[in-house]
Parts: sequence; structure tokens; C-alpha cells
Amino acid sequence: MSEEVVRQHIEDYDADAGVVDMLDDFHGAQFPEGSIEEAPEETAKAFYDMFSSAQKPLHCKTTVSQLDAIRRIMALKSQFSLSRDAYDGVLTVIGSLLPEGHILPKSMYESQKLLRALKMSYEQIHACLKGCVLFRKEHAEAKYCPKCKSSRFMEVDSGDGQKRQLDIPVTILRQLYMTEESSKQMTWHKNGKRYNPNKMVHASDGEAWTHFDDIHHEKAKEACNVRVTLATDGFNPYGMMAAPYTCWPVFVIPLNLPPGVCFQ
Repeated sequence: MSEEVVRQHIEDYDADAGVVDMLDDFHGAQFPEGSIEEAPEETAKAFYDMFSSAQKPLHCKTTVSQLDAIRRIMALKSQFSLSRDAYDGVLTVIGSLLPEGHILPKSMYESQKLLRALKMSYEQIHACLKGCVLFRKEHAEAKYCPKCKSSRFMEVDSGDGQKRQLDIPVTILRQLYMTEESSKQMTWHKNGKRYNPNKMVHASDGEAWTHFDDIHHEKAKEACNVRVTLATDGFNPYGMMAAPYTCWPVFVIPLNLPPGVCFQ
């Protein structure tokens, strides 16, 4: 990428360096050098579209990439709480000022299509407040927990001394295992083969993990129980120091996964 126009832009504007580098690192983690790339599924295709957008200059006389342009305009939308119509209007005005052949999106819809790789799909499953059951399969239509009788939905006073249920679930589980392969990898910490038993190759080989298992025998029996590590730090998302807020992302890393997969 050092020979491409986008790299020149990144070298000139250090604040934008993370965008393409992050995408480049992600691609390298998914497809190491020498590996065979298969036809991408829908989510992977969305990522490649965004990766391609990060390498395309907005028009022939600029070093600003298409993805970077969208990012900047999205930042304005967020900073000034612009409506969808206002965002579309801004794109129309900017597009009319750019040279012919530019690739700036014409609408919010087109912008979101390029950014769709950043959205994480998941399945929502209603759960008991006390963690007894999931309201699925034979409990899919239940309104109260069959074990502890807790309400599946939030309750409010109906005015006659009784309570009525709203349509708002008390607790929601977001499904983690999206594929069979992911499910197998989540049990690697217990079932995976160590090629060198004399070395610590995974967090599960450490004393802290063993100590936890000794204290919580029931939780340790189920290999699919998720163990995570957390990392967080505050930052200003768009470099606008006058903004009255910061973001605090929380990175949740599942430790069940095999070495080398946890941090991809």
C-alpha cells in the first residue's frame, strides 16, 4: 500500500492513519500470507467493500479516500445532530462542487452500505432475570420463568392492584455462537491439544485459571461457559477537542478461543 495514493494521504495526515492500518491488520489476521482465500460470505464481502473504499481516492485530483470522506461527513452529522435529510443535502452540495467522476456517495443509504461491515449481527434471546432458562424452544411462548416464576417482561401497576406486562423483555441474551466452527473453538481451552505441555500456551494453563476452576466447580464443568478479559480507555472519536464528551469503548476478548484467534 506504500505505493498507492491512500498511503500518501495517511503519511500527510497522521490522525487518519488508523483507518486503513486497522483494515489492513484485520485482513492479515484473517488471511495470513500464503493462505488460500475462498469466496467471501456476505459479511466478509461487506468488509472487502469497505477495505476497497479505503483505497480509492475520492476523485482524480485528491489523496482523500472515499472511506475517509464518508468518515468526515459522518463526524459532522454526529457533532451537529444532523437529520437524514440534512445529511443527504450536504452530500448533494459537496458532490456538486467536486470534479466529474467523483465517487462520493449520494445519500445516507449509500454511505451505510459501505460501512455495513462495522455492524455486528446477533440473535436476541429473552432470558430469565435470575438466569434459570432461555425463553426459546419449549419456553418460546412462556411469559413467566417455569422455575422461579419471574416475569419475562417488565411489569407495571395496572391501577387495580394488579400488575400487567409490557412488551419490553427484562433480560436479553445476544447469541455468540454464529457457526459450528466458532462453537468448537470456544471449547478449545478445555479440549484443545497442547503440542508442548511444558510451556504456557494459553490463559487456561495459568494458575489464575486453575484457581478459578477450584472455586467454581460447576461453572468449570461446562467448557462452553465464556471467560472474557476486558480492556477500556477513553478517547475523543473524531479529534474534535471542543466536543463536550468522550467515548469509552469496552473491548471484550473471549479467552476460550485457541491461541492466535483471541486477538484477531
